[in-house]
Amino acid sequence: MSALDQQPIGQIVAQDLNTAKVFERHGMDYCCHGHQPLAAACQTHGVALEQVKAELAAAAQTKDALLPDANAMAIDELARYIVATHHVFTKQILPSIATHFTAVVRAHSENHPELPAQQEAFAALHAELDMHLQKEERVLFPYIEAMVRAERAGQPRPVAGFGTVNAPITAMISEHETAGAILDKLHAETNGFQPPADACNTYRLLFKELGDLEQDLHRHIALENYLLFPKAIALEAKLQPA
Repeated sequence: MSALDQQPIGQIVAQDLNTAKVFERHGMDYCCHGHQPLAAACQTHGVALEQVKAELAAAAQTKDALLPDANAMAIDELARYIVATHHVFTKQILPSIATHFTAVVRAHSENHPELPAQQEAFAALHAELDMHLQKEERVLFPYIEAMVRAERAGQPRPVAGFGTVNAPITAMISEHETAGAILDKLHAETNGFQPPADACNTYRLLFKELGDLEQDLHRHIALENYLLFPKAIALEAKLQPA
């Protein structure tokens, strides 16, 4: 087996965002199940390993000019990119989905009695993500930037009320899993966010937005779990205690 065969699929995506579409095409969750080695993920999904490796190689050669090389970014630059790209997107789309869910439930719940429970699940996701983004932006990411400044200035690591960076990272990963599980359930219940035949335009827009949120959140979480967080832990280990 090659090194690529044993590489976690979440790490593959985090190191090259162009590869995300390969795993999305095959329905492989590189987000909360991104710890799976490539070979095992292919076996689980009944996809030929060599086929996926060929698709990954092709994706790496066909670069999307809009996607950055996140793996080459300095750690503080990566944190700022995640906020400016993924956090901003999430903050914009969550209230839009909430508004559209209210309209769709009002108009279609009689024919689609599953909608109120799906709206309730989304409301839990909305609340979870709102708090999660605040924790990252107010606590974890400022500490990461403070560590970078300390390293560049040759100073000891900054003092944090949470001890080591492992504590907030562990909490963030747990919250990623919670959010991912809610989206996975919604994805399964809606057949991959496919609107029913009688769906109005708002119903169709709602499901499109849910699909867009899922795709963006998967990439967002992959960047954090498999790139930003490991780099933050490694950086902290290099710095002398204060």
